[in-house]
Amino acid sequence: MFELLNVGLEMQKRMIDIQMQGIEVAQEMVDAAQRNVEAGLAANQAGEAGVKAMKGWMRLWGMRD
Repeated sequence: MFELLNVGLEMQKRMIDIQMQGIEVAQEMVDAAQRNVEAGLAANQAGEAGVKAMKGWMRLWGMRD
């Protein structure tokens, strides 16, 4: 009787461990996605700064922008 109960508890513990690992993996995926968004925003801002700099140089040299 106790052996059956121990087996059931061990199975339940393993299932909880697997679920916790799944939660950790999901959290890591969310964190990675957030870092990708932040990197994309930074790249976009850098691109905009580059365009502004190019327009400034064009204006400086008398070209139209």
